[in-house]
Amino acid sequence: MKVTDTAAIIARVRAEESELPPEARLFVDPFARLFAGGLERGDGADQFGAVPFLREAIRVRTKFIDDFVRRGTADGIRQIVILGAGFDCRALRLEEIATTGSWVYEVDFAEQLATKRAVLDTAAVPIPKFVRFVPCDFTADNFESLLSVGLAGEGFSAGALTLFTWEGVISYLNPSEIDRTLRWMASVGAPGSRVVFNYSINNLSGTDPDGMSSRAKAAGFSSVDDRSLGSLYREYLTAEPPSDVAELFRLAVSVR
Repeated sequence: MKVTDTAAIIARVRAEESELPPEARLFVDPFARLFAGGLERGDGADQFGAVPFLREAIRVRTKFIDDFVRRGTADGIRQIVILGAGFDCRALRLEEIATTGSWVYEVDFAEQLATKRAVLDTAAVPIPKFVRFVPCDFTADNFESLLSVGLAGEGFSAGALTLFTWEGVISYLNPSEIDRTLRWMASVGAPGSRVVFNYSINNLSGTDPDGMSSRAKAAGFSSVDDRSLGSLYREYLTAEPPSDVAELFRLAVSVR
């Protein structure tokens, strides 16, 4: 399944969330419906969506990352880098980004960014001037230099306070690619910069709470707050998560 396909599945879950009654939903994404039709039912989307707790994980992590961005802008951080932007529409739907004068740099494969732009253009949704698209392949040998050059060309200030969101990317990377991405974020963000990322526990690849904390600190981050999505489900919905694999899905915030 292509990255574009999984982005459409995530958009479908977000669109469904937005249709729930106000008292039941965790967030509203009025743009998700534009991207939710990227797959036909029965062609793999349903199988992917049937993974235990996956839909709930997307709901909970969306809410958590929304709040992470809101807190960061409230604390005065004005650069937001979305690594693996997919069909993420936070730059369009979170009022705090526009009202604080923040800049958003959406990073993904060139094909993915072109598809996103085309969908928004077709729907007559204007892309704000504070949103910049930066094409990049996270697995390229010269990833760090390509990304730094691409961001600089769009006005990104290296060495300034920055928020990084790294959602739905780690599962596509090998251990060395995870490490170098963490090192790159630590190198371009000022002390106090923050990254939020999600992952699933996999002891063979070292993606577990101890392993990810060690990786982030070795890369240059000073602290790591790691939570299971099961615990966040209990917090947000005051109910037990509907699957015993909920503790395997994780969200972490690291501070430079």
